[in-house]
Amino acid sequence: MKHWKNITLAIPGCDLRNIVDDLLELEILSVTIKDFKDIKSSNWFHYHDLPLKFSGDTHSISLLLDENVDSNKIIKKIRDKFKLYEIRILDETIYQDQDWLLQSQSNFQGTQISKTMAISPPWNIIEDPTIKNVIINPGAGFGTGTHPTTKLCINWIEENNIENKSLIDYGSGSGILSIVSLLNGAKDVVGAEIDQKAIANALHNCQLNGIYIPFIDLNKTSIKRKFDILMANILSKTLIQLSNDFKVLTQKKLILCGVLDRQVIDVVDAYSEWIVLEKWNSFEGWNLLEGTL
Repeated sequence: MKHWKNITLAIPGCDLRNIVDDLLELEILSVTIKDFKDIKSSNWFHYHDLPLKFSGDTHSISLLLDENVDSNKIIKKIRDKFKLYEIRILDETIYQDQDWLLQSQSNFQGTQISKTMAISPPWNIIEDPTIKNVIINPGAGFGTGTHPTTKLCINWIEENNIENKSLIDYGSGSGILSIVSLLNGAKDVVGAEIDQKAIANALHNCQLNGIYIPFIDLNKTSIKRKFDILMANILSKTLIQLSNDFKVLTQKKLILCGVLDRQVIDVVDAYSEWIVLEKWNSFEGWNLLEGTL
């Protein structure tokens, strides 16, 4: 039976937001930030216009590793990579493999994205006539709307007129952005993804919302047509590699998200031959770039 190792660390004096994403470059499978306070007294919640504060003085950081990974070596790599010398191991636990999807489902209770919209699981729909529920059944790694880049993309969709526009959600994951786009008036929405499990999850989420959106498996089908809006919420390295592909697909608007502050220049340069990208907004160190043809 497969086992996993979970290490919980205290890193006082550190802004944990600055290291979380880069930690995944090490032999770390997932990263979770936890409040030192118990659930009842914690300020751990998502609200659409307030950035969360993740200080190493108030939160711990939990790393999921393969059981064979040497804990001391990982700690040394973290110290060397981020110049962090005060790191304490609070807990180290070995877990037997389990149904991680069921566990993630039980933990996800939804998140309010804006004043009028919430991402909600089927078991916790917000009963408020002023709130539009986008129903998402969370799947491992497919996105539940809590990440800053998802919020940036949804804010762009809400604040721009996409009515009757065609839109492709490239790297669609759970289909959140595709669903929100259709619900906000886009007439022709298509999702594109390389992960078949993500596509299945996205199609199921569309059913939960009573809509239909086609999701293209990019391993099997190439897309030739152009769209009024291309939106891609993908990490910057992949965005840079996709510049020529996006040139073929973009008719008017190109929206790129998943770009950290230090990566903006590289992404802008990668697209500069055919479109001018500018920062539309940023949130918690992540940026949404917009370009118009």
